Amino acid sequence: MRCSFFSLASIALIAPSAWADLAPKTKAAFDRYIATVEPELDQRASASGPFLWLDQKPKLRAAAAAGEVVVERVPAPGVPSGLIQHWRGGVFMPGIKLERLLETDQDYNRHKILYRPEVIDSRLINRQGDRFHIFLRLYKKKVLTVVLDTEHDVEYRTLSPQRAYSRSISRSVREVKNAGEPGEQVLPAGVGTGFLWAMNSYWRLEERDGGVWAECDAITLARDIPLGLGAVLKPMIDGLAHEAVVKTLEAKRRSVVSAPVGR
Repeated sequence: MRCSFFSLASIALIAPSAWADLAPKTKAAFDRYIATVEPELDQRASASGPFLWLDQKPKLRAAAAAGEVVVERVPAPGVPSGLIQHWRGGVFMPGIKLERLLETDQDYNRHKILYRPEVIDSRLINRQGDRFHIFLRLYKKKVLTVVLDTEHDVEYRTLSPQRAYSRSISRSVREVKNAGEPGEQVLPAGVGTGFLWAMNSYWRLEERDGGVWAECDAITLARDIPLGLGAVLKPMIDGLAHEAVVKTLEAKRRSVVSAPVGR
């Protein structure tokens, strides 16, 4: 019996024999990549000079101004036993103020409402000024269903009344088996299918043109593609990563519209 495209993907990612625990060399390679790109991203976080990526992409900027969510892939190096995905996207939110967007972003106890169904649960663990330690339980479904308990360190920088920058660094990503069931089990970090091992996001926000421009660099680390399945799985994995960034930007726009004023 011939396996379908989706059943191959499911077998590769969820069969127990295909589990792929995170190796130290894989995490070290991811950390080296972050150390390479983060200074460039941080350099944009200034009150003057180039800030928005879309200002250098006239066609994409015009599409975003017309209401589209625009995304492009950023080339990332190969790493041993892992796969780095780096995607960059942007969206325009007409009629929105930067202050309101930041207020909504930082209301982490409501993310489970504002960002459902992708966020099942959320809470603020600790806050020190503009630094947040947060918990998110994430729900991912595409061919297979994966639930992840994640913790993140988030830092905001207000650059001017019109500009802000934030970065979210994953502190822990743990797969949840039988989520919501009596036998629910949260696996140790780095153990499991390798669907996701690390996720960082870097946001640039600017109020102008009658609204707020929001851009995100999303960088993730996951297991590599099993040998012999590259031609089958690579397009699906790229498609999932692209879709995830689009959904994140759409959810960001939707959340600030639906959030109660004054919270």
